[in-house]
Amino acid sequence: MIYVVYFSDAGAPKTGLSPSLITYKKVSDNSNVGSPPGVSEIGGGFYKFSATPTEALVATVDGGGSLAAADRYKVIQITPHDGDLDAQVSSRAPEAAGNLAAVKAKTDNLPANPAIESNIEAHVLAVLNAYDPPTRAEATADKEAVLAAVATLHDLTVGEILSGDLSDSLSFPANSLADLVRKLFWVVCNRLVITDASGAFTAYKTDGVTPAAAGTVTDNGTTTARSKPTWP
Repeated sequence: MIYVVYFSDAGAPKTGLSPSLITYKKVSDNSNVGSPPGVSEIGGGFYKFSATPTEALVATVDGGGSLAAADRYKVIQITPHDGDLDAQVSSRAPEAAGNLAAVKAKTDNLPANPAIESNIEAHVLAVLNAYDPPTRAEATADKEAVLAAVATLHDLTVGEILSGDLSDSLSFPANSLADLVRKLFWVVCNRLVITDASGAFTAYKTDGVTPAAAGTVTDNGTTTARSKPTWP
């Protein structure tokens, strides 16, 4: 393989030089590669040398002391495949087992005009015609059942909450909204007695006499925690 380098002097082609390779090393282990090849002039500032490396090399071509340092040295990399790149690339993906022919056969079966507008319109119309939306009666068939179920959840109205209609004498379904709100009021708002020695507490109903909930309070010197109330 012939390698070409170009020398100039202050931008002008430099002729009449006697360049030489001052670096000619293997990339793999940094070792020198015997005697470097000679460099000859082509003309017009171009010079050449020939090399047939068996592995990647690096080379520095020295144009000589008549050139300024910025123009004097040329660096070039040399590889075993510089002269046969086409062959190397072509060998990487050879056609085998009729793969391309098989792909062509598939594409040949595609329609010439797969996206004809009339065909698309026909498909859209078929989908629209097949769509059967529910009627209003069908969509609201279980409306009354849903409303009835919701109504059973609202056993405590906003008005009842605002009016404080949560007296001890009233009866609410266990764990209903009204029952839970009243229990919350009992524990938060009413009389609470804590026994210092044991940490046991009793929360009373609105009358201040009837126990509403019991539990314990523990103090480990760092935090104080109350157990979950136990309801009678």
